[in-house]
Amino acid sequence: MVSPVAPSAEALAVHQAALIVDLHCDLLLTRHFFGWDFQKRHRPNPLPGAALFGHCDVPRLREGNVGAIAFGVVTNPLRRSSGPSAIESDLDALAAEVARSPETLAMCGNAQSIRSARAAGLIACFTGLEGAHGLNGKLEDLPRFRAKGLRYVGLVHFTKNAAARPMVGWGGSNVATLSPHGLDLVDELWRLGILVDAAHLGKAAVLEVCRRSRRPVLISHTGCTALYSSPRGVDDDVLRAVADTDGVIGIIFVTPFIGAGGAATAARHLDHIKRTVGVRHCALGTDWEGFALYPSDLDSAEKLPNLTQALLNLGWSADEVHAAYGENVLRVIDAGCGG
Repeated sequence: MVSPVAPSAEALAVHQAALIVDLHCDLLLTRHFFGWDFQKRHRPNPLPGAALFGHCDVPRLREGNVGAIAFGVVTNPLRRSSGPSAIESDLDALAAEVARSPETLAMCGNAQSIRSARAAGLIACFTGLEGAHGLNGKLEDLPRFRAKGLRYVGLVHFTKNAAARPMVGWGGSNVATLSPHGLDLVDELWRLGILVDAAHLGKAAVLEVCRRSRRPVLISHTGCTALYSSPRGVDDDVLRAVADTDGVIGIIFVTPFIGAGGAATAARHLDHIKRTVGVRHCALGTDWEGFALYPSDLDSAEKLPNLTQALLNLGWSADEVHAAYGENVLRVIDAGCGG
């Protein structure tokens, strides 16, 4: 149990001035499985570790000053033939939600539209596919998915697919490289202006993607193994490789992947990226609603100022916080996705 000190007036001011982008949130999962109305304010999950879901909704996201969200699109790896239709269903569901809620949400595809939405008091929405198994080995659906808001594709989730192998899970490997189809996929993603997400990807394949890169590479949600040995973390070689592409690494909030200690621990992971490759490559990827365990001071979106306080405690400036919270991601979105 983490017992945070209330954020200071300085921390709250720094926090409110930030344009905060969450690179990975699974609200579409709780909507799909439990009919979660994320326009309604829900009480935080009372289970130990805020297990599974219940970490955010639009009212709490606004209270936490989250300005943009990449909604994760997750498909069943055991039903790959239906993957493209499942992707389209999620994209359409989010579009319908945005259309029903123009006073709170906006679909956005580039940095300028995200800034405009934030200035209007809206939460900017875009999507990221978690695992290329959802494409069922096809590339021809990607232009349509991009037009519907898809801005990054994670090459793997927890299962191997036609493109690559995960760092952990079924078929996991940290020495396997991309398949020929995987190489074709990343080339097509870059051609279309869709970012490549190397979260969950085995180390050798991450390094291969970065060497091949024509655009910034992102890792949407992970931790740093230099601080905590987790099978879902990345080492300093990977941090440097992603930084060499001018990409970003989003720090996850899941306790088993970053270690105990809550906001202070998440801040130390961000600080490690800053000290290793520079603050320019720091980002947030909360993995809220991700069916995992979360610290008590970061288990609900309105508690996000606790992280700001923790970063200030480490000596971060307001500009550095703002870079990690969103400015870096906006740079990568424009460099990798264009309009």
